[in-house]
Amino acid sequence: MSDEIYKSLFENSYSVMLIIHPETGSIIDANKAACNYYGYEEYELKDMHIQDINMLSKEQVFEEMQNAKTESRNYFNFLHRLADGEIKDVEVFSGPIILGHEKVLYSIIHDISARKHIEKQIEIERHFSESLINTLPGVMYVFDQLGHLKRWNKNLEIVTGYSPNQIKKMNPLDFMATMDKNRVRKAIEKVFHEGNANVEAGLSTVSGQIIPYLFTGYKFVEKNLNYLVGVGLDISDRIKVEKEKENLINKLQETLSKVKQLSGFLPICASCKNIRDDKGYWNQIESYIKEHSEAEFSHSICPDCAKKLYPDLDRNDLDLRQDK
Repeated sequence: MSDEIYKSLFENSYSVMLIIHPETGSIIDANKAACNYYGYEEYELKDMHIQDINMLSKEQVFEEMQNAKTESRNYFNFLHRLADGEIKDVEVFSGPIILGHEKVLYSIIHDISARKHIEKQIEIERHFSESLINTLPGVMYVFDQLGHLKRWNKNLEIVTGYSPNQIKKMNPLDFMATMDKNRVRKAIEKVFHEGNANVEAGLSTVSGQIIPYLFTGYKFVEKNLNYLVGVGLDISDRIKVEKEKENLINKLQETLSKVKQLSGFLPICASCKNIRDDKGYWNQIESYIKEHSEAEFSHSICPDCAKKLYPDLDRNDLDLRQDK
């Protein structure tokens, strides 16, 4: 490499560049951009080894230098320490060149700390959203207008028994009970046309079990593509309670239909004790009660009436006749 080319490509470049001895790790040369970046004078850098900057162990640094020398790899991610002690994320492109009569490593260093920070924040947010999704009650799902599932929570796998590889190949209607597929299809169409919809349907598991669920759906748009996001809640307990309530009401209505009650004021004759009905007719008391209740009558004669009606009969004879 001529001095003019070397000066043009190396010394005057705005990129951070180092020339490194592949066997010892000593820094043979550093351009101005490298001095400005690391915070050292040129003579200080030339008196250092790359191990003084790279945060890897000495053995790891030499292993990576050999990869660069043999061209097994030419791209690396490292942590480099600056003169003030600050640690920076860097990506390094390094490969062998002939400088003079010696093979050396020509390394170009880019600071990627800002990118790494953004990636870390994205990873934190991704982990947070995953944790949030997986703590949602019931099942959660996201799919596009073609029915391709894009995201779901762990509960969908647990409840249905399908593996992630199976789920990503399935259509949302594949999870629905056969009798409910048409209603669910219409609810999905409503979401994409009107923005939201709810539907109750049976969720079919891999074992064939049908579980009653309430499914919700909301439309959202990303990069001009329509998606449906929603959750499904197990309503088995609610259905059970509703059925028990319905059965109880039916039993009560059946019982009430068999019950006749006498209530309110009954107009009764003070003399003969007949009762006047709603139509204005007077009825014997036993006839009225029998018609308006479930009571049945058996007839006998009380002692006082027996004396009036049968004064000649002995009391003991009367008791015997009544017992018969």
